Amino acid sequence: MNFVNVIARVVCAERSQSKAILLLKTIKVFSLSSFLFLFSSCGNEVSENDTENTKNDSLAVQSVVVSGEIKIIEPVFDEEVVVLENDGITLTEIKSDNNKEATIVLNTKKFSEGKNHLSFSVNGVQNYSIAYLANNYSLSQFKADVFEVEFMYGNNVFLAFLTDENNISIKTNKGSVLKSAVLGGVESLFDMNQPHLFYYLPQAETNEPILDFYLVNTAISENGNKVKVTINETEFILSKWAAYKIDGLTNEENAVRIQLIDKDDNLIEGPFNDSGERRFVIKATS
Repeated sequence: MNFVNVIARVVCAERSQSKAILLLKTIKVFSLSSFLFLFSSCGNEVSENDTENTKNDSLAVQSVVVSGEIKIIEPVFDEEVVVLENDGITLTEIKSDNNKEATIVLNTKKFSEGKNHLSFSVNGVQNYSIAYLANNYSLSQFKADVFEVEFMYGNNVFLAFLTDENNISIKTNKGSVLKSAVLGGVESLFDMNQPHLFYYLPQAETNEPILDFYLVNTAISENGNKVKVTINETEFILSKWAAYKIDGLTNEENAVRIQLIDKDDNLIEGPFNDSGERRFVIKATS
């Protein structure tokens, strides 16, 4: 049995996303796309009919774009400012422009292994950037509507969404693009129709830590799904989709983790619904 098969059996046996993420970090020779490929051997498969339906969107030999329409359930735009406090840490909702007319459309239809040029059309918003998340791990931000990214062998899931002049994500129904491109003839494990949580902020270094994330195919509310946030072992439960300013941190280096949970506080299954621990450093201001 070769090494790849051994790792695949371990992932399937554990059925634990957090352990799979730990395994990924330990075996650095595997990319996140390779991890998605291994995890797909546990039984999430695209049916023959689904494969046939996506062949028209295929960009290259042994390349498939997984079909499915996502839903962005826009948060209610109101005057209430949510403030949550626990153990001296405070999360304060950040109000931003409504940007109801903001739209982004991906013009590129073909992807291949290696470098790809993505072309977008953006309307209804000024002073924007495009945030590009690859497999919910690597973040890039672009001021241009055309930019170059790299795809790897396996399942490439990318979310591109608009951000405003303050780098807060624009949470509108047409303000994002989510694609799952499968390169190399492997099976896809990503279900476009299921609820997904994407981690955005804070990133590795920041002057003012802000918590922000992106929800796909779900809303959060007091009586429904929620986002559980853990900052340096202090927990918060968010029932409103918004960006939040983080105050009260006494350490230079900090840890944050976000999880999408149901009304009974159970983790909702999905490859990205538990971000794992992300670390960030607060840079000293001069």
